[in-house]
Amino acid sequence: MGHTSGAKDDLRRTLLAARRRRSEPDLLAVGAALAAHVAGDPALHGARHLAAYLAMRGEPPTDALVADRLAAGATVLVPLSRDDGGLDWVVHDPASDVRRSTIGVPEPVGLPTLEAGLATTQLVLVPALAVDHQGHRLGRGAGYYDRALASLRDRARRPMTCAVVFADELVPAVPTEAHDVPVDLVLTEAGVFRPAR
Repeated sequence: MGHTSGAKDDLRRTLLAARRRRSEPDLLAVGAALAAHVAGDPALHGARHLAAYLAMRGEPPTDALVADRLAAGATVLVPLSRDDGGLDWVVHDPASDVRRSTIGVPEPVGLPTLEAGLATTQLVLVPALAVDHQGHRLGRGAGYYDRALASLRDRARRPMTCAVVFADELVPAVPTEAHDVPVDLVLTEAGVFRPAR
């Protein structure tokens, strides 16, 4: 496990450095492309109740796709990180104030309003630093989303999961561990990828 953990840390450093080099115009173009691909893909566009996230600086921007889903009448949940490493979920209101969490993630100000959280959604958009062709994702290492996705694994009816990365972060393989939960789809500015299973 230590070897895999070290390989993950090395890859994270490389990917985060590459993200810091992306320009603002490039990020805006990526955000627009992500929104267009969601709107054009029946599996993604058809979700009327979904979970998304407010992107951190350097991540593929999600603001355009979230705005597009809200304009289409979808309910969008966004996460609030808890001190215990879990996530709570709130209905996103673009008019609400946003603050940075203790780990630097943009979050709406306010208390969680939904008890069921992810279990009520049809689609969960998941942040990642990289995703491989089998759907294994590399996150930042805190495990928030691994725990959230693991809680859905054994449900008879679980939402579709879709990682959001830059096109060059969709790679042949990433280091994996037993607790890693693969995703069903990968969204990039180049399109929607369906992992081989």
